[in-house]
Amino acid sequence: MSYVSVYENKTPRSKGLIMTGAVHAAIVAAVIAMPAIVVPDRFEGTILAIPVRVQPTPEPVVEEVKPDVRTAAPVRKTAPEPRITDLPPIPKDQYATTSLASASVGEGMAIPLETITLKPDPVIVGARLNTRYADRFQPAYPPGQLRLEREGEVSVRVLVGTDGRVKQIELIDAPHEDFWEATRRQALSKWRFTPETRDGKPFESWITLKVRFEINS
Repeated sequence: MSYVSVYENKTPRSKGLIMTGAVHAAIVAAVIAMPAIVVPDRFEGTILAIPVRVQPTPEPVVEEVKPDVRTAAPVRKTAPEPRITDLPPIPKDQYATTSLASASVGEGMAIPLETITLKPDPVIVGARLNTRYADRFQPAYPPGQLRLEREGEVSVRVLVGTDGRVKQIELIDAPHEDFWEATRRQALSKWRFTPETRDGKPFESWITLKVRFEINS
């Protein structure tokens, strides 16, 4: 035996179907009537925010009221008029009588003139070798330098005294100590000069000399 529901083969009512369709139609119409929503595109750039400095409001400038200073007008002074005073006449006998002759005569002071005498430059004669002692000028040849057959030249400065003798000798240049020592000994002991003179009077003076050491073949 089988069981069948009583509602399974029941035909639906037409009124309920109409109402259901109307509700669905109203919902669809409302959705269609709604305004479209526009979704903006996504911003992909960089936003740079720059702060803007607010300028302070300038304070009002208050001008000082300058006092009204009035300058007094300059007072123009008028010079007093000159007064002319009459002088009494001078008697003729009180005038000074001066003649041309008396006016031209006077006393003066004589200024003595001194004669300046310029002295002439002194006559200077330099020191020189005394020819009477010329054979004593050449010093002895140093034995060591002679064996080595060495030659040389010695330069010296000599202080000649008023008596013609060598008071001091200084070395300028020498190729070896032996040449200088031989020259020094000879100068201090044997050299004689005629001293320098100024207006005929002897004076000390320096002279420069050279001594040559040569080997005669």
